[in-house]
This record gives sequence, C-alpha cells and structure tokens, in this order.
Amino acid sequence: MEELNLVNLECPEPFLKVSAKIMEMKNGEQLKVFYKDPKCDEMLMQLTTLANCQVLQHEEKEGVFTLVLEKKKEEKKRVDLSDFTGC
Repeated sequence: MEELNLVNLECPEPFLKVSAKIMEMKNGEQLKVFYKDPKCDEMLMQLTTLANCQVLQHEEKEGVFTLVLEKKKEEKKRVDLSDFTGC
C-alpha cells in the first residue's frame, strides 16, 4: 500500500496530489493518506465517491486525518436499446 504524507501541505495541494494518484491507481490498489487540512477532508471524501473508491479507514487524531482508500472496479453501465426507435 502506497502512503502519501501531506501533513505539511495546505488545501488544495493535498486534494490535487490525491486526485492525481487516484487517476493512476489500478483496480484493487490501496492508498493511505495523512493530512491536516479540514477543508481538504471534505473535498477528499467527495472525491472518493466521484472516483469510485471505497473508504477503508477515515479518522482524525490529534489534528491529523488518516484516509485509507481502495480503487474499485469501474462499473460499466448497461444501456437497454430495445425500445430505441432511432431518428
């Protein structure tokens, strides 16, 4: 599991670094992130939903947030075209 220690960075840097890392991750890979900025905490939690990541751990202790996430497999949406009549 890769770890990112971002406690010395202020928002939006932790958000941007985690976003970039998530885009590189493959299905099933995990990432552990440490950061302090409460605003970034809100943004990162929203990102986990948008980026199809499962939150395995999310806690704050003595002002430091710990977030462990796992990249989930992208779900392909099935489109039903049986009623499609065309143009």
